[in-house]
Amino acid sequence: MGILGIENRTENWKTAQLLDGLSDAGKVALVRRLGEPDATLANDVRIELFWYGVRDGKPDLERAAAIYDSEFADLRQRICCFKQQPFQHLKCHNYVVSRETWEDFLNNLHHTEIDIVLETPERLFIGEAKYESGFGGDSKLVLVHQLIRQFVMATILLDLLGEKKNLVPFVVVDDGNLRSVKNTAQVKFMVDQGWLKGENVLSWREIDAIKKDKL
Repeated sequence: MGILGIENRTENWKTAQLLDGLSDAGKVALVRRLGEPDATLANDVRIELFWYGVRDGKPDLERAAAIYDSEFADLRQRICCFKQQPFQHLKCHNYVVSRETWEDFLNNLHHTEIDIVLETPERLFIGEAKYESGFGGDSKLVLVHQLIRQFVMATILLDLLGEKKNLVPFVVVDDGNLRSVKNTAQVKFMVDQGWLKGENVLSWREIDAIKKDKL
């Protein structure tokens, strides 16, 4: 129980509680759970929590829109046409990078936080941690949906930095919410696009087992 008997129910607290101070063996176990080859050693794995890649990396952003056009030019159309679990109707500026939306687009990239990031020589694992809240979908933004925005940001950042790493998204949620989270529009879309593997929606129970070296 927390201070004054009040339980802290935020994702940041839960993430820090279970992942801060994760042992070398735990880091290796986690990346292997997410698809990293068994040959990976402890000194090959780096972890950071609450990571702002674009803001803290401060790369040259002049190429960001060109990379977006190259990698995600039809992203708006793909979202609009996704039928498995339809998204809410998009505003006219959503996922459109133009002269009018350029500043907002860069602002979206600059302020995108990723809760859990692990890096190995060949891969960048980007994790979104959820406890009780759902996935964000702010229609005022150019990059509306939280999981998609994180993937777009990380893809652009890797290109800007000249890194050839494979990008591996994952999600950590409360045990009782696994099924409902897998049925959300954002997760289904990410899986449909081949960006997220369904088995990489993890439970906090698994993370706890990894920390305690029980997995």
